[in-house]
Amino acid sequence: MIKGILLAVDLQNGFLITPECVAVVPKVVAHASQFHQVWATRFFNRNPNFSRQVNWNEMVSGHETELSYALIGVVSKMFDKLSYSPMSPALLQALQRDAITTVAVCGVDTDACVMATALGLFDAGFETFVVSDACASSGGQEYHEAAINILKRNIGEKYVISFSDLPTMLSLGLAIN
Repeated sequence: MIKGILLAVDLQNGFLITPECVAVVPKVVAHASQFHQVWATRFFNRNPNFSRQVNWNEMVSGHETELSYALIGVVSKMFDKLSYSPMSPALLQALQRDAITTVAVCGVDTDACVMATALGLFDAGFETFVVSDACASSGGQEYHEAAINILKRNIGEKYVISFSDLPTMLSLGLAIN
């Protein structure tokens, strides 16, 4: 078991709109036991820039903002956010309080909130992995792959992994047991 967490980014009903995005949820459930804990983020569209600059008015309230029902029994902590990144005093304090130094990031959208989350954690000094086979983009595979390539460049190629890489990562000492 990794003495770190899996941070599931924005696996909410309103983002699970493509088969690729929907497929992330059962992967998280299937691999949750490999981690110390699974935490999640939820996005709420309250920033006027999303409406004004991107003309996007979804994810305000209701069913679309709810975490996928399949994750309810898996997620131990949830952090609400109003931006691409969940980096907030509440998240940072929780990570420090629980002595978490390693975070594996998964979720949707790879090219938006997943990337912002991974880069924010990296910038804050956490050993940060991105589980690429547990990420997807509602914009399609092209956006997902572009984001994965950018993440490989910016957090290190060996830190962009798949769930099947976890045993190797542990044996190399790249993640804390």
